Amino acid sequence: MDKNLSISTVKDILNETGFPQKNITDITAICVLALYDTKPRSQLIKNYTSLAQGARVRDILDYARTDLEKNYAENTRETVRKHSLKYLVDSGMVIQNADDPNRVTNSGLNNYILSDSFKKLLDAYLFNKTEYNVIKNEFVDSVTIERRDNIEKLKKKPVIINSTALDRELVLSPGDHNIIEKFIVEDIFPKVAPNFELVYVGDTKMKNLFIDEEICRKIGLTIDVHTKIPDVIGYDNTTKTILLFEAVASSGPIDDLRKKELLEIFQHWTGLIIFGTAFLSSKLFQSFSRTIASGTSAYIIESRKKIAYEEYK
Repeated sequence: MDKNLSISTVKDILNETGFPQKNITDITAICVLALYDTKPRSQLIKNYTSLAQGARVRDILDYARTDLEKNYAENTRETVRKHSLKYLVDSGMVIQNADDPNRVTNSGLNNYILSDSFKKLLDAYLFNKTEYNVIKNEFVDSVTIERRDNIEKLKKKPVIINSTALDRELVLSPGDHNIIEKFIVEDIFPKVAPNFELVYVGDTKMKNLFIDEEICRKIGLTIDVHTKIPDVIGYDNTTKTILLFEAVASSGPIDDLRKKELLEIFQHWTGLIIFGTAFLSSKLFQSFSRTIASGTSAYIIESRKKIAYEEYK
């Protein structure tokens, strides 16, 4: 291990904790380095003397420029929020607005700090190498438990999907199946295809809750009562990729037969098709793991694990 944290070492730590691969970038690592920094500074939020106390996106970009000689344009701010800080927050590594959780999202005081558990992990990397792996496993387990608790809370109320791929919120009925769909749209699709557009989402009580008819025409998809479509469909026009995902709460995953059925529906398609199955828990995944089709991926929501089934077939 290195004696000091660097961009490369932070990226190694993120990788070891199961952080989404597509978001393990230099700028994500720089966000972590900035929020770990306790050096006295000026021009921060009023009464704050270091980035570790709370840093805005502009403070992080200033740090990148002055301390690391990495110049990022001002219009990079939204990218930093969406592709780095959002995932750091979701992974339990960073807390947004710890000083005021009710702060409005467009406030100029929006700021970020490291969570205590993640700071403890970074400290261990530098100062307690013999305990690093133990603390790392504790951190990963704590994030899984927190994520599981959040899922349990979601089960008690209507499921709301928010995504930049939508111009409005989608309100689904309560239940495991729709919670999985929420994570597919908000968490998985942005990693698999950052420029995706949402094509279809079904609700357990309203099968055709959301359909983008224009994109359906573009990809040659007809949705009717006879079409055995998957639970969630996305499309990335930049790469000509269709995303076909099943949400498994009780019924089965994309097995060999289901994959064959979907390929028949899209037999006209000459671009790429990505198949995926999402489960809420490891336990549910284990009950179906031997039937999942090759050439597909499975995602376990509670632990953010991804399993590619080419590896197992």
